[in-house]
Amino acid sequence: MGDISRHRDIFLFTRETVPPAVLDGARLTADDLTYLELGNYLTDVSQFRDPVTYIFAKQRIWRDFVIPQTKDQTQLLRGLAALGAGAALAASQYLKSLTSGTAADVIEGAGIGVGAIGGILALLPSDTYADLAGADTWIDTLLGTPIDRAAANDAKHYGYLGEFFRLFIEGATHFLFAQDVQKRSDGTWGTIKPIPANRVDEVYDEFFTQYYPHEHTDQPPYVWDASKRPSKPLYQPSRRQANLKDGDVGVMNAVDAHYVTYLAEGLAGLEDDWRALKREDSAGRQRLLVRLGKLLHGVEDWFFHSNVVELVELRGFRPAQLDGESDEDFLKRFVADVAKRRPEFVAADATERLRLQRKLYRRLRFPAYDAGTKTQSAGRLSTSRMSTPSLRHAYPAFPSAQDTAHTLLHALENLEHKATGEPGELPTPIKDALAQFNLESLGTLAKPLVVAGATHKLREWVPLILTLLSEDERRRLAANVAPEHWPLAAGAAKPERKGDKTEVDLQLERHAAALEPRKRDDGRTESNYDQFVRYLHDRGHLNERGRQALLAAFAIDHKAEQLPTAAPGAGGFLMRFAVQDLQVLLDEGDAATAALNKKADSVFGQASDNGAFNEIVGSHSLMSKDTLTSVPFFEDARVLASVASSSVCTILLQQVAVPKADRRLAWEEVLHHLIRFPPSNGGWERRALAMYAAKQQIPRYADLPEFARLVEGSLRPVGAQPKQPKPKQSKRADLEERYRRLESELSNYRYP
Repeated sequence: MGDISRHRDIFLFTRETVPPAVLDGARLTADDLTYLELGNYLTDVSQFRDPVTYIFAKQRIWRDFVIPQTKDQTQLLRGLAALGAGAALAASQYLKSLTSGTAADVIEGAGIGVGAIGGILALLPSDTYADLAGADTWIDTLLGTPIDRAAANDAKHYGYLGEFFRLFIEGATHFLFAQDVQKRSDGTWGTIKPIPANRVDEVYDEFFTQYYPHEHTDQPPYVWDASKRPSKPLYQPSRRQANLKDGDVGVMNAVDAHYVTYLAEGLAGLEDDWRALKREDSAGRQRLLVRLGKLLHGVEDWFFHSNVVELVELRGFRPAQLDGESDEDFLKRFVADVAKRRPEFVAADATERLRLQRKLYRRLRFPAYDAGTKTQSAGRLSTSRMSTPSLRHAYPAFPSAQDTAHTLLHALENLEHKATGEPGELPTPIKDALAQFNLESLGTLAKPLVVAGATHKLREWVPLILTLLSEDERRRLAANVAPEHWPLAAGAAKPERKGDKTEVDLQLERHAAALEPRKRDDGRTESNYDQFVRYLHDRGHLNERGRQALLAAFAIDHKAEQLPTAAPGAGGFLMRFAVQDLQVLLDEGDAATAALNKKADSVFGQASDNGAFNEIVGSHSLMSKDTLTSVPFFEDARVLASVASSSVCTILLQQVAVPKADRRLAWEEVLHHLIRFPPSNGGWERRALAMYAAKQQIPRYADLPEFARLVEGSLRPVGAQPKQPKPKQSKRADLEERYRRLESELSNYRYP
């Protein structure tokens, strides 16, 4: 997801550049375009509900927490066998490393049949079975019931964690978009024209869904074992642009065929539905703008999530690849040349320049995978085979386990400064809530908030908020250092700890206590989080609907804490995951990057995984360019995404503003001009970048006349094309079904 502000900025550019006459013809106002951004935004934040990711969180819980904490491994195996023979078989290899003697004999006989389960249940102590069954129930309740036992979009399908996210983000959506929020952000978000709260609810209920790869132009994991993907046509370059001079060049088939078809069908459907609306149906047109915003998100993410902007630069590099010059030598020559002339390289110090060269080199390569295993079923980055140059294949990044840290934590951190625009600074709403907390705590003798004590107050009052929004707090918890000793002085040893509880354990205890309602001095009975939400509302940062959504989110969390197990609820799970998995990964990645930066020869390292998780070849963490720190080539991606997205928006509105009764636009032709393997000479991409370089202004649709010619040349007489058999379902439905099928397949593998 990166930073949702990147897509917002493209919306603001689009709102500024769509000609007023086009808006009038489409019966829209500039204020209506807020619905365009709402659709784009909801596509981004829907990533917080990803059932496939939740499945592997379940496996991680069993592998890293349930199994190791079971003292009697023999009883554990019998318990797993009682729950299902497949579970016992799946666990057997792992348990062999933990057990010996009698337990090993039990393992060898673990492949029991269903008829023997009754006998095992008779031998199994009731408390052992109850504990294991309780763990399984807790995992399903928290992280969702497999799709084969729950309807898609059912709350049980996503579990308490998915419901918590849905409600929490609903509150944030009201803060950003609703009219009746008294103190909306006075930063860039505040420039978006707000809409009625009931309309926010209507749009949110329909369009906050879940993550689907095609909505973000991500490499789809439909073939789960990544080592098998290169042999599948879906992951190979399309031959649509192949030619005698360049050979087989092209965009990955998943994008060139399937995703472009999804976008084209969606845009054509919008045209049809727009023309069918009655003139007075403004709400209907606003809903269509939400749908358009979701489609534009996919157009924009092609430039943010792939290596196409690097290929634009490579294809125009001169002298071009020489006869007899290998791809490897050509790539090295290109990277060395870019480092001497590109602004972000020239402005960087020696260490940063080394890192940028390494990232560029790796973005133009393709990873090598070995076959998956039981615990790494999506494939393993190969240590025996190196990555290969990918100079003729424009491909989107693929999400991996390592990318969870990049996506989730960075998205949460971005929420930290949405209201202020300053990373590391507490947002104004939280400052105001803390001030109110001081006022009520100190009564009439209240003094101004002591900012230095803000972290301590948040830790004791609403620890979940602090943990999710503050990297410094997560680093402290990951280091297991008490607050009074943090931060550690340079070179200082960690103080010795007393007791068995870690700092994460103590933080989880604070969180559980903060969820418990208690009677306040003013007679109210509420939890700390309820009080926090009330302060946000009273200080004007939340409307009533946003307040209710956040209260419901924390009620879900409190309910999850009451499950009959010692395991944490939704918020506690997030805290532990954010600290012990994600923050540790980020810190390890930063340390590995720092070590590589000391080695001049690291630039041209060919291993798919060079030790720094944010530099894995082909991964989101390496390829994505949707944050301000996503250099190199961030500006190129921003410019091309802005031009392509605003142009698609303008073209659609032109078609509905001045419809042509006898001709219809062939949207696939338009999109294939925007989403393509870059030509070696000319092209709208280079013209747009040259215009931006000259004036530091992103060109508008009208500044690139070839787009108007493209539209005119893509208009086809109605009925001129032979009718094709109507597909059984739309491309969107097909792609959603593919991802659900993947989820269903993976949910059968419930245990490690």
